[in-house]
Amino acid sequence: MAKDQKSDFSCLTNDKPNSVVDAPCKKTCKVTYRFVFRTSLSMPYAVAVNGKVLSAFKDRPKRTDDKIPLVVDAGQSVALYLNSDAHPAYRQHPVYEVMVGDDDVEIVITEVAGKQTFTDAPEAGKATKDASTGRTVQHMTAKLTGDIWMKVSHKYAPSEVEAMLPPQTSPEVTSAVKSIYAGLNTPALQIHQPPLGEQAARALTIKFIDSDNPKQNITTYNLLKDGLPRVHPGGYAALFNAALEHGIETLRVTSCWRPMLGSIAHRAGLGLDVDYVGTTPMNRQELRLGKAKDTPNVSDDEVRLFKEYEDATVADKKADAELVAATKAASAPGLSAEQSRQAQQRKTAAEKDKDKTSRTQDKAQGAWDKERNANEPPKVRLFRASLLQCLCVSQLFDPWFMDANTKDAQEPEPNLQRPLPAGRKGLSNEELHAHHLHVTVYEPKILQG
Repeated sequence: MAKDQKSDFSCLTNDKPNSVVDAPCKKTCKVTYRFVFRTSLSMPYAVAVNGKVLSAFKDRPKRTDDKIPLVVDAGQSVALYLNSDAHPAYRQHPVYEVMVGDDDVEIVITEVAGKQTFTDAPEAGKATKDASTGRTVQHMTAKLTGDIWMKVSHKYAPSEVEAMLPPQTSPEVTSAVKSIYAGLNTPALQIHQPPLGEQAARALTIKFIDSDNPKQNITTYNLLKDGLPRVHPGGYAALFNAALEHGIETLRVTSCWRPMLGSIAHRAGLGLDVDYVGTTPMNRQELRLGKAKDTPNVSDDEVRLFKEYEDATVADKKADAELVAATKAASAPGLSAEQSRQAQQRKTAAEKDKDKTSRTQDKAQGAWDKERNANEPPKVRLFRASLLQCLCVSQLFDPWFMDANTKDAQEPEPNLQRPLPAGRKGLSNEELHAHHLHVTVYEPKILQG
């Protein structure tokens, strides 16, 4: 046994051959947490046993979209750290704690909407026998409410801010971001930046718009005291730096922290939405909805060219499917000479058609790209470029482009506002971001991957 490895138990032995020595072992039990979220979600979590976080979560939390299976000793207590509170440096609010007896335990945690007053304490239910193991399972239930979401969402302090800001953030921006966590008096913020080198003095006004979601699902909530301070400081700084760099005078931030809507990024305080950059509304729904959603960002020519590109894409996919089928038919075993000749003719025709549709699609895409780019406001393009280069940003989605991973070498993809496949309910990520810009803050100790 290695010197630093402890034995599971110790006992006295003797020198009698074939003798038996009792070696008491602790009984182990299965503990399973099951989450029932209202929408698809992946929750950061860490596990504590007897008040101590397990070594597997020492550096960062894990993620679950359904269940957390554990094995612990009888007599131990188990609790969870969730959401941004699962960050190794926070972990201030353990929730859903259970004391394990001699039986296995299953805790079903159901997310519930509305202003609920449930606590996170699990309630005991019926016990059942597991037919496969013969063991008794103690069933428990608990709720995940807006109040509990707020409890497990880290509220940043002014003292934490500077270490989380991008490099070269100016003193003016640093001071402005700190003021958010000190507590704003109004949902607005102004930054005045003096001349920097050849750059003239600049000013930026930020307006924060509250969302209905936290107001509808938390018993006591205030945007300035409870909402804005639960967003990672790097997100605010990224937006403010990019705006000031390019002389953008106003930003409207529409979604900050919220508990029960959208991606885990917003719920974990790592998401920020902007619907106006300067005087430009971040909206391109007209691309698919036409004049019913008229915006200055989409021209009539772009709507036409986009339709031509979509039609060309459909034709190219159809040609691709025919080429695959023709190639398979030409290589089928047991063909007669005549069947082989006909199959080869079909394959040749399919290859020519595929070449034609591919060229048509490329040409249509080029025409659409050119018209789209011609109508994009230059300051919006520059604003996005700065955000994509910011070390604090891991994702950027907006009406023009989508980048799910700013850390890779892939260029952002155009936002085609494609709907979900038939049979799936809801809106696609592209549709959701057809009317605002979203950034996700890079914080691998909360959300990794």
